[in-house]
Amino acid sequence: MGKCRKEFIWLLIEFPDNHKEWYCVSRVLREALFAERTVNQFWKNTMIGNYITVSISRYINGRARLKVGKVTKIRILHYGSKDYHWTRNQFVTPEHLKNYSDAFNYLKHNYTWYNKLAIAVSLYYWHNELLRNQNRQMKKKIRHLRYLLRKRSQK
Repeated sequence: MGKCRKEFIWLLIEFPDNHKEWYCVSRVLREALFAERTVNQFWKNTMIGNYITVSISRYINGRARLKVGKVTKIRILHYGSKDYHWTRNQFVTPEHLKNYSDAFNYLKHNYTWYNKLAIAVSLYYWHNELLRNQNRQMKKKIRHLRYLLRKRSQK
């Protein structure tokens, strides 16, 4: 009989300073994602592009410094993280992040004041980045429509 190996989900997290690191998904979130995997073959796409709270320092007395990063890739491996590279259970989607105050209220949880501040700063960056990308897409559509109108009027 084969040996049953535990699977761990790893996320490549991008931070506001464009630094990227791999983080192992917490047990609670991992169970939810594996449940999603049984009903959705594209389950990995449900997490890519979302914003998740992660620890950026070692835990001392049960506390660590936290930050919000963007999920860019997902892998499944047969080992977990041996240090502080674990995610928290809270994440928000880009749609949810459009309402900054609502997303912040959800992510701030019951953390210390310095973690709430770090989460607020990270989330503010991602909120502005999301709006910037939305504006770029809108401008691109407008340019394309102007091009089509000019082309049509020249006929």
